[in-house]
Amino acid sequence: MPFSNHFNIKRFGRLFRQDLLINKTKYGLTIIGLGLITYILGYMFLNSSKESMIKHDYSVFQNYTICFAFFMMAVAVIIGSAFPDLSNKIKTSSYLLNPGSTLEKILLQFLIRIGIFVPIALTVFWIAIRLAKASLIPSESGLNPALIPYFDYVFLITKSNHKIWDTWQTVFVIFGLFSYGMYLFAGATYFKGYALIKTVITSVVLLFASITFSVVLSHIFYPQETKGFNSKLNEFAVTDRLDSIELSLVMLSLLSWLFFLTFAYFKLKEKEV
Repeated sequence: MPFSNHFNIKRFGRLFRQDLLINKTKYGLTIIGLGLITYILGYMFLNSSKESMIKHDYSVFQNYTICFAFFMMAVAVIIGSAFPDLSNKIKTSSYLLNPGSTLEKILLQFLIRIGIFVPIALTVFWIAIRLAKASLIPSESGLNPALIPYFDYVFLITKSNHKIWDTWQTVFVIFGLFSYGMYLFAGATYFKGYALIKTVITSVVLLFASITFSVVLSHIFYPQETKGFNSKLNEFAVTDRLDSIELSLVMLSLLSWLFFLTFAYFKLKEKEV
């Protein structure tokens, strides 16, 4: 079977233009609404913590990190709402009959939700949170908000010009977020109704089941060293900076997104059969 049956740049371009024509208003309002909500909530949060941010450097890092964490939850919701037509039987039939291969439909949603939206969303956050900081007014005690540094993404990995995380931790967080986004993306192809909610609940169940399984194994193999719901894990140095557990976490975050993307492809393929 020729590769053009799976991917054709002209056919993909038409599919992309069709999606933009249908959903351009929704996409635009989503970005504008995300920026507006980020500014309002960011201003309220920063305004309530501005005194501590002026007095303590660590508070600047903490509060900006909290704002970014909640923002990324909103981004995850939008990523998890991929393939919106699959939540409705009538729309699903029409969507699956659209000209375009399974690979092209997967790549289109990936491009729109992650390749295009995520960079735009990160830019929106950078602008909105800096505007929120610029809008702060002096407190009743006379402390000047101008002493608070403007947000920059470097604040997420440094504090008072000191590096907070090692390189492996930074890589783990970045790819961990990306992989979880791909997990939500794949969940949209697996579940029919309320896909995002079901996917999040499933992730919590899987996490709890994994922890429970680890605890059970620990009680079996290390009964004297395991107490309650704690687990005993053997660690050994792999490199000067990484032990076995840390390396496993890095590899999991680096590779798991490939599994979820492949899963999404075959699940959508299954629906077309």
